[in-house]
Amino acid sequence: MKPLLAALLWLPLAAGAAEHHVVIDGMKFSPQVVQVKPGDTIVWENRDMFIHNVTAAGAKSGDLAPGKTWRHVVREKMSFDYLCTLHPVMKGRVEVK
Repeated sequence: MKPLLAALLWLPLAAGAAEHHVVIDGMKFSPQVVQVKPGDTIVWENRDMFIHNVTAAGAKSGDLAPGKTWRHVVREKMSFDYLCTLHPVMKGRVEVK
């Protein structure tokens, strides 16, 4: 096993970190607002029939084909808005507590 990989396997998970799910379907994010803590992970899942993305300052999923997911670990205690740049009417917010 490579040293870096071995070291990563021994890193403890963030205490109390949670995983939150946002579904993309019907040309919207659901829930539209997700409340998280630093260290939490948000998983966006595209269940729509169209390609979408999740774009915010410092966080970009790239294009998510139907059935694909994208994970983002919240590192800072700073809330942010996001949108799908392919369909700008689709907006969401991450509130970091």
